[in-house]
Amino acid sequence: MNILIFTASTGGGHKRAAAAIKAKINDMSPETNVSVIDGMEAISKVYNKAITKGYHLMATKTPEIYGKLYRITDENESVAKAVMKSNEMYANKLLEIIEENNPDIIIICHPFITNMVSRLKETGKLNVKAISLITDYDSHRTYFSPFIDAFVVAEPQMAQKLHTEYGVPEDNIYPLGIPTFDRFSITETKEEICKRERLDPNIPIVLLMAGSFGVTAVLDFYEQLAKTDEKIQMVVITGRNIRLFDHLDKKIQELDTGYKTKLLYFVDNVEDYMHVADLIVTKPGGLTVTESIACHLPMAIYSAYPGQESDNVEFLLNQKAAVLINKQDGAQEIIDLLHSPEKLKEMKESCERLALPNAAEDIFNLAKELCGKE
Repeated sequence: MNILIFTASTGGGHKRAAAAIKAKINDMSPETNVSVIDGMEAISKVYNKAITKGYHLMATKTPEIYGKLYRITDENESVAKAVMKSNEMYANKLLEIIEENNPDIIIICHPFITNMVSRLKETGKLNVKAISLITDYDSHRTYFSPFIDAFVVAEPQMAQKLHTEYGVPEDNIYPLGIPTFDRFSITETKEEICKRERLDPNIPIVLLMAGSFGVTAVLDFYEQLAKTDEKIQMVVITGRNIRLFDHLDKKIQELDTGYKTKLLYFVDNVEDYMHVADLIVTKPGGLTVTESIACHLPMAIYSAYPGQESDNVEFLLNQKAAVLINKQDGAQEIIDLLHSPEKLKEMKESCERLALPNAAEDIFNLAKELCGKE
């Protein structure tokens, strides 16, 4: 069986979801061939750069404009169709890539590629089953194209919206969850991890993460927390943002707070820190949220771009899995939360209730079912 997964570079979540599916399939069925391709980059480096850079610039520099465009394309079907039609010129190039890989089924982690695949199926140029995977906690109209065979969503409540607002047939909607690596659900004890990572399991641990775009607001929260007399440990992960890492390194030296801080650049064991932390301070990207949920880790959200991130926040707040903190009083809100064990327990239990640890396996089983490979 050949499976082709299309991902994209608009944020880190699409690629992590694709990698989690591939890892699970490799584990379950080594004879299955899985190819993961950045669809937009493979079509055209210029096209990919325009989309990814444009998304990054709008989300970070003009978030209000991005948010309005996001809402308009979700609420107005004709506008959404016009936006997606502009991508159809690349469909034939995508067809060449698909034919080179000869898949039995395609799993798609980005709406633009979903639209192209749908168009190819509609015109009879492609006769391959296709799954659209939505990697956030609310839906958007651009993900839903009529010739896609299945839509996998993050949680069951999304299914109703897909059917009533977008007209997706109920039989085509699968609330299987966003896939994560098994290591986010299976762990050692807190004591074992803390011993290895040189942390004290008896002192509260706050994990601060910068997000895929390296948002520097985490620097402000670190400084606020570091200046308090609270007995806490802080693990700060900057991702691949070397500038933020250097700023934090200097700040730690300036404040002389290295004794209660573990500063990390890019790491490949973020799940270890999620498993031992009492709270994560983060942006609400779809995969970071899902991985935190998988680890039953309460979230303090410090910033959200208008659009899918604000939708994720709304979902988390409604489910009592997170709190939203502000820039001015964020440190005190974090400390207050650490002093509220019942509140943290409620948030942890909410995460446990929302967790769908078998998402990757279930998506693979769905792929086999659609292909008649069961």
